[in-house]
Amino acid sequence: MTLQQFLLILRARWLVALLTLLVTVVVTVVVSLIIPKEYTASAAVVVDVKSPDPVSGMVLQGMMAPGYMATQIDIINSERVAQRVVKLLRMEESAAIRAQWQQETDGKGQLATWLADLLQKKLDVRPARESNVINISYSGGDPDFAAAVANGFAQAYLDVNLDLKLAPARQYAAFFEEQTKQSADELVAFLRTCDD
Repeated sequence: MTLQQFLLILRARWLVALLTLLVTVVVTVVVSLIIPKEYTASAAVVVDVKSPDPVSGMVLQGMMAPGYMATQIDIINSERVAQRVVKLLRMEESAAIRAQWQQETDGKGQLATWLADLLQKKLDVRPARESNVINISYSGGDPDFAAAVANGFAQAYLDVNLDLKLAPARQYAAFFEEQTKQSADELVAFLRTCDD
C-alpha cells in the first residue's frame, strides 16, 4: 500500500474516524468524572547497611545479606508498624472513625487493629532498584491524608526498627540489674550475719 492509497482510504472513511475519535473522548471524560480521584503520596527511607549496630558498635554481617532489604520491607508491611501509624496519627481519637468502625464491625475487635488493616490495604512498599532506598507509597482520596500516612509509615518503621535493635540490650540490662540487686541483697545479708 502506497501513501497515496492510504490517504484515499482515510478520505473515504473520514466520518468513521471522526466518530471513533468523538466516542473515545466522550467515554474518557465520562469515566474520569465518575471515578473518584485517588492521590498517591510517597516517602523514601534509606536503609544504611554499613553503619554499626547502635548497641554493639559493630557492623553486622546479616545486614550484608540479600534478604536484609526484604526483611526491612516485611517490617514496614507488618501489623506492628501499621498500629504504630494509627497511634502516631491519633486516628483512634476521631469520632467519625469510631462511628465507621462501630457500623462496620458492630464494635467487635479492636479499633487499632481494624484501622491498621485498612491502612495496609492501600500501602505499597518497594525497594528502589540497586540501592538501599525503600519507597513507601500510600493511596487515598485525600492528598493530605495520603501524605500523612506515607510519612507516618516511614516514621513508624524507624521507631519500630530502633525498638527491635534495642530490645535485646534492654533485656540484658534488666537481667544484669536483677542479678546486681540480688547480689547486693546477698552481700548485705552476709555482712549483717558477720556483724552479729
